[in-house]
Amino acid sequence: MSRVLRWCGIDNNGCVNCKGHSFEQQSIIDDKLSQSWGLSQPERKWFDEREGNFCQSCRMSKRVRMLLWSLRKLFPEFRGVHILHLNQTNDLRPALSGAASLVETTYLPDRELGAEIHGLSNQDMTRLTFGNDFFDLVIHSETLEHLHDYEAALCEARRVLKPGGYQVYSVPLLHHRQTRRRITRGADGKLIHLLPLSTHGLEEEYPVVWEFGGDFIKERGDLIYEIHYDDYKKNKTVFSIVEQKE
Repeated sequence: MSRVLRWCGIDNNGCVNCKGHSFEQQSIIDDKLSQSWGLSQPERKWFDEREGNFCQSCRMSKRVRMLLWSLRKLFPEFRGVHILHLNQTNDLRPALSGAASLVETTYLPDRELGAEIHGLSNQDMTRLTFGNDFFDLVIHSETLEHLHDYEAALCEARRVLKPGGYQVYSVPLLHHRQTRRRITRGADGKLIHLLPLSTHGLEEEYPVVWEFGGDFIKERGDLIYEIHYDDYKKNKTVFSIVEQKE
């Protein structure tokens, strides 16, 4: 499959979600996170824009606006589309309301997989309970870096897609680096920290297992259908990846 790169300018005509024209920038990347990843000042500024540039009207971040731009490029109104939304990307659900069906997930390891918990399906991304060829669209964002077997998760998302369906996702990634692993598992199943603990989340609840580099995209190879960038020259971190199941 020939990979297509698209430069989008997602805010050129206002917020892709609500058409608002006012945006504000907040500082999101703190010193601890910046130091743990070894970010340069430009890289820290890029990630701050990615995560902390909010539409003042709907409060959607630039990362999520980028994801929504990609989704609407594929399905302008989501009519007739059956969607699996893994681990609930913040603020995205209302924008998907036109879908024929929308399954959103959580993950509680002590509960039965497939069980409904407060309206969410309990799912392990590496072993989904859904049948083959089930969804038209699978969405996930900022989850793969927290999974020990992220390749299994990508394969599972692909498995549950119908032929011709799309998997659309984002990961925090720096193109000029190689992927490195921060946490692994020993033969006894215990966690081994290869690097000092680094976490994401408002309460630092999500340990980072992988830091992705440009080799991640190379390894996905022909599985990637398109990569959408807001403006690659201005900020290389604002992008979404689109894979299509043949």
